[in-house]
Amino acid sequence: MFKHYLDIAGKWAFVFAYRIEEDNLGEVGEWLKALGAKPYEIVRAQGLLLKRNKGFTFSNSGLRMSVMCIGGATSKEQWWDTVSHEIDHLQHAVMEYYGVKPGTEDAAWLQGYIMRLVVKAMKGDGNM
Repeated sequence: MFKHYLDIAGKWAFVFAYRIEEDNLGEVGEWLKALGAKPYEIVRAQGLLLKRNKGFTFSNSGLRMSVMCIGGATSKEQWWDTVSHEIDHLQHAVMEYYGVKPGTEDAAWLQGYIMRLVVKAMKGDGNM
């Protein structure tokens, strides 16, 4: 598993993890528990990671933190589709907390900023 603690301009933080194997699910569960996820939410999220073309994002606005995990995929294109989908969930959690309106430049900036963080982390792992 590759995992990173990423910071969105000092306003929000998130754990980004990918290439998650079955033996990593306990650690993922601990992250979710620390953010206040209920047991059924943890089990559901862990189950998603055992499937192809799935991921999840769990956010706690009180802590201004999220966990974004990406499971395996059937193709590179599908994997990036899942990343994009999960970035959307993360972006909306941040936007809701800070009152950013969808469709604005601030919303678009945030989406791009999160993507840059993800790509930079992956480059550091040697996966880009």
